[in-house]
Amino acid sequence: MLPETAAHSQQPSSARKILILGGGFGGTYLLRHLLPSLNRKDNAEITIVSDENYFLFLPLLHEVATGAIEPRHVACPIRSLPFSDRFKFIRAVVDSVSLSDRRVSTTAGTLDYDYLVLALGSVTDMSGLTSNGGSVFTLKTLHDARYLKNHIISVFEQASVEKDAERRQGLLTFIVTGGGYIGVQLVVAIRDFVFQDLRNLYRHIDPAIIKIMLIETDRKIIPRLHTKLGAYAMRQLQLMGIDVRLKSRVTMVHEDHVEINNTQIVPTNTVIWTPGVAANPVIARLDVKKDSLGRILVSDHLGVAGFPGVYAIGDCAHCEDPKTGQPMPPSAHAGVRQAKVAAHNILADLRGKDKRPYIYSNPFEVVSLGSSRGVFSFHRFRLYGFWARFIWMAGYSLLSTKAYNRIRIVTDWLLSMVFGRDTILLK
Repeated sequence: MLPETAAHSQQPSSARKILILGGGFGGTYLLRHLLPSLNRKDNAEITIVSDENYFLFLPLLHEVATGAIEPRHVACPIRSLPFSDRFKFIRAVVDSVSLSDRRVSTTAGTLDYDYLVLALGSVTDMSGLTSNGGSVFTLKTLHDARYLKNHIISVFEQASVEKDAERRQGLLTFIVTGGGYIGVQLVVAIRDFVFQDLRNLYRHIDPAIIKIMLIETDRKIIPRLHTKLGAYAMRQLQLMGIDVRLKSRVTMVHEDHVEINNTQIVPTNTVIWTPGVAANPVIARLDVKKDSLGRILVSDHLGVAGFPGVYAIGDCAHCEDPKTGQPMPPSAHAGVRQAKVAAHNILADLRGKDKRPYIYSNPFEVVSLGSSRGVFSFHRFRLYGFWARFIWMAGYSLLSTKAYNRIRIVTDWLLSMVFGRDTILLK
């Protein structure tokens, strides 16, 4: 894979090598902050490695999975990022990292570095899942989103010709496990997709038999959300007819049903797993201090203790909220801010200047509750309903890396509000 790029990376060079692992929010935003500030005197050579050749806008995957946004509009080719002539991109899988040897092994060859940024993101935490032949959907990749959308449409197609009432009920029961930000936004998006779009196309299916459930182990949904915002979100879910089960868990997944709390059996063909994330396996295998999720315990400057020039950001890094002392939740917002600090500190290393500490702060909270509702807070200011959803749309569209993607995302939203979501089953 890409032999000419791998070969070029082995050529002797006096330039100091900056190697970025991961093309998510941490990796791409680090490029955005680092490249404009570098000059010839810095004498640096930047390489970014990712297993996909595009940056994926993860916070909008639930919109892709429910037909509101076209898949390609939440993906931006890494090679087309600004200042693309000033960095090298290698599409490869990272196999291992040797911090002591300052080398990274990939499917495209071995790379050495002077500065290393670990931004490989996270994986879905499947540790609480017990399955007995049943399949479970996740929502972490573009493939996951497209696969889930096809499945939702497919079960409606099957239900439209199914004669057995119990079998039809299972086809039309959708269960989302995990009542965090992703789970809540996804379950509401599925509800809107099913009742605002698909129900109109399958008119002979009785909407009364369609069941949408959200299973959460905590005593409330989105535990980190402000109490008043969380209470409003809970009321909205209940008004939408979503069956929310708190202090509950899916204890077993079978081929055509699930067990909840080891007692209740619910027929279903759709279980979506969103309880949380764990560190990327490459990060989890490193011999450094880590938390229970496998994230690296970094310094105030996001450095890895004992390994100068090595930084961890985003879902690879364990940072704490100075107000609560609790681990910082994984989020795009945190990855973007950490990328800016890491870029500053790499430049400070190159130029012999002082580094900047990363200070976690979360002055605002925003959650989408469907196509026309949401909650938003900034310090003590709170909004509910349409304007909160509008702020959510504006904020996330602006976080997209290129103007092309921003325009296409906003256009998709407007078109889906006027003409409905995409309901084509594209295998």
